[in-house]
Amino acid sequence: MPSILSDEDKQTVKRTVPKQNNKIFAVAVAKLYVAYPDKHTWTYTGLQGAAVLANDLVGNTLWIKLVDISPTSRGVIWDQEIYDTFTYNQDRVFFHTFELEDCLAGLSFA
Repeated sequence: MPSILSDEDKQTVKRTVPKQNNKIFAVAVAKLYVAYPDKHTWTYTGLQGAAVLANDLVGNTLWIKLVDISPTSRGVIWDQEIYDTFTYNQDRVFFHTFELEDCLAGLSFA
């Protein structure tokens, strides 16, 4: 997967997270990892795409959405609401972590 978005990838993101219902703040290519079942080991989920930080204007909530930018273009393949007590950590320049309901998750931007 390329490290930067092509013009075609950007159009896929705009179609998947439409401007009428969302305000996009940032987009970057990322892979999703979880610390599950072993909380001390990162496991690659197999999910990768464009990580989108967006405000859902309909529900007035912030989200991190992972948009499939592969040729199959399956839309939003994973999302996480950014709730009031949400904690986001930059463990490394390229690896950011946060809590899910059952485990930690990490986005690798490398």
